[in-house]
Amino acid sequence: MNGKAWVLTGILAVFALGYLLGQYPPVRFWDVVFWAGVVFLLSLMDVPLPFVGRVTMGFVGALAASTILWPNWAFVVGALGYFAPRPVWYKELFNRLQLGVSAGTASFVYYSLPSPLTAPFTALAYFLVNTLSVLFLLWTLGMNPRSMWKRQYRSFAIAYVGLSPLAFLMAELYRSWGGWSVLVMLISMVYAWQMWRYQTRLIQAVNAMIYSLVNLLEARDPYTARHSERVAAIAVDIGREMGLPPEDLDLLERAAKLHDIGKVGIPDAVLRKTSHLSPEEWHLMRSHPVMGEVLLWPLFPYLGQVGPGVRYHHERWDGRGYPEGLAGHDIPLLARIIAVADAYEAMTSDRPYRRGKSPEEALKEIQDLAGVQFDRDVVRAFERAWRKDPPWRRKERFLTVA
Repeated sequence: MNGKAWVLTGILAVFALGYLLGQYPPVRFWDVVFWAGVVFLLSLMDVPLPFVGRVTMGFVGALAASTILWPNWAFVVGALGYFAPRPVWYKELFNRLQLGVSAGTASFVYYSLPSPLTAPFTALAYFLVNTLSVLFLLWTLGMNPRSMWKRQYRSFAIAYVGLSPLAFLMAELYRSWGGWSVLVMLISMVYAWQMWRYQTRLIQAVNAMIYSLVNLLEARDPYTARHSERVAAIAVDIGREMGLPPEDLDLLERAAKLHDIGKVGIPDAVLRKTSHLSPEEWHLMRSHPVMGEVLLWPLFPYLGQVGPGVRYHHERWDGRGYPEGLAGHDIPLLARIIAVADAYEAMTSDRPYRRGKSPEEALKEIQDLAGVQFDRDVVRAFERAWRKDPPWRRKERFLTVA
């Protein structure tokens, strides 16, 4: 960890000492042992996050313990109950501190507020300390907190809201019926965990399917190696320069990777032809955007609305493109971005019948076509991205780095 991360760890340690050294009424030792065991069992039920790390069901037990125990012992249960699969020591230190402080803060809020407000604010306190401390740590490591929240932790927030009431139910059962009632309730927690894992695996399966489809297409033509990946990298950088939110960047990336998928329906004799195409062959080749949308249509519930980006990426700003001859802002923005990215990738790639242009030549041509073939705003964003010298600027470097 860097210096800022250690500062954050130090702040958490100060809160931890505050809870541990605070003056609170005594609690039954059995309560501490029992809830530490519940947190341990629930923390075995982990769910991988999309980009980095994992979350566990342990937060349900820690939140329940926060309403049973005073802040000092809630901290102990949250910190020591967590199961860590042999992490690096400083990562384990940070994880245990932030989980313990989350539980201690939730307990402090629970015992400080009047009864009607305790449940929602206790849950909110745990969630905020837990999530914000991790996001702050990721910021110290050079990641964008806003982007990480939207792409990684927002889905966790939905699960947290749905599962938090179970924590308060567990606590009430424990007060009324004892520990056995909580252990029986853990069965429902196993079901919730499996459903959460199923959702995560479904997302992973969709991403794997995208890569498989792209690899299937590019395996048919060695001259388009990594074409779709490079187009996606260019498109995402353009979208970022245009200020697109993370969810739109994700959709843009998927659409760019799949923009040529309709070519799987084009015969090799046409797709790999090195001489000029006949009018009939050219008509067949121009059908691939519509064919791609049709092929992907059953997957839209999982991929998102990638269809417009796939269908319209060969439309032109002046209305002379295909398949529908759309013009100007009638062309969906994602398609306008992919059009520029696709053109640059094609210009700077070697083909059997020509050598690729230099990056400078390709940039100049795209600039000349702004307002004719391409959206001027997209071209300006492309210029800004190009001048930052990203790996995709030269294909040889992209193939080496990617």
